[in-house]
Amino acid sequence: MRYSMQYLKTANVNLIKDMGMIPYKLYERYGYHSTVVTYKNGEYPYIENEVKGLKIDFVKRRLKNFSIDGALYLKSNAKNIDVLHIFHVTMSSVIYAYTYKYYNPKGKIYLKLDCSHKLVERILKLNRITYDLLNKFLNKIDLISVEQQSIFLNLKELLPNQQHKMINLPNGIDYDYLNSINIKYDYSLKENIILNVARIGAEEKNTKMLLEAFASIDEEIREDWKLILIGPIEEEFKSYIDNFFYENPELEEKVIFKGNIEQRKELYEYYLKAKIFSLTSDFESFGIAFVEAAALGDIIIATDVGIAKEIVIKDNGRLVPPKDKEALKGALEEYIKREDFKELSKFTYELCKDRFDWNKLIDYLYENISSIAK
Repeated sequence: MRYSMQYLKTANVNLIKDMGMIPYKLYERYGYHSTVVTYKNGEYPYIENEVKGLKIDFVKRRLKNFSIDGALYLKSNAKNIDVLHIFHVTMSSVIYAYTYKYYNPKGKIYLKLDCSHKLVERILKLNRITYDLLNKFLNKIDLISVEQQSIFLNLKELLPNQQHKMINLPNGIDYDYLNSINIKYDYSLKENIILNVARIGAEEKNTKMLLEAFASIDEEIREDWKLILIGPIEEEFKSYIDNFFYENPELEEKVIFKGNIEQRKELYEYYLKAKIFSLTSDFESFGIAFVEAAALGDIIIATDVGIAKEIVIKDNGRLVPPKDKEALKGALEEYIKREDFKELSKFTYELCKDRFDWNKLIDYLYENISSIAK
């Protein structure tokens, strides 16, 4: 099977996310001839080890326009692609779909809707004409996957003519890779760490909420705990950090900014050591960091965004409304004092292993691709 994932913004880091992992795992497990189609966006060292065997085909920047350059690539290559994998409902994806089907009418298109509730809201606001145009585009698609269960159900209801081709497929974690770098869940390695992995200070990540909630926790409760934040720090946020430590000098050794960590093993070691993972975003389409944290037994205490609600399903964490600092403070205090951390951690780890293993997800996707490719 000749399988091409076309997303022209793909960079090296995307090769270990869904853009690279789906074609890679289809190659690894089922022998697909998998190719990533993209502009050349820097270097791609992950291709040598993490996703070895995955091919990359670079699109020429003729007009420096994602839609047109991508369409010109498909004009020349569509007949050599059995399954075209595209993303999102955008002008580019519409043009790719029509171009591909024109030059390869028998080819199949897999559309991955990396979306949030905002797509549902946009569809609800469409007038009759734009709703019909959306359906005409989706009629070109042979398989549609939606990451979150709740959005999947909403879209099936909003798009009844397309529901027969929709599947629920979240993003996953590559346990094969974790084993290869000797990262294995072990509760005895856990420390009193609250971990945050995000673009520090980005508006939608609302890092301030987490910092202020941690600072407001009773000193005796947080005495033995540290807050570690990993990720690139937005330049304009650095003055806020300076002011935060000026107002809370006692936290200089308890709140630690590690900056961006590019070595994957080092990052996973922090997930392995943390007891709590907290992401305080106002908005997330999926939030792969939730899955990475859960895969190593971190208790999720976060805003109710992205895939979090499918991980926190019992008492193994707490979700709070976005921007609700007091609710976050209360949840952190509650769980810091919990005595059943080990049981909650193990439950989270096992749930993630069952639901978010890339191998299991790819097996399911393969079954569905096989059904449309007959």
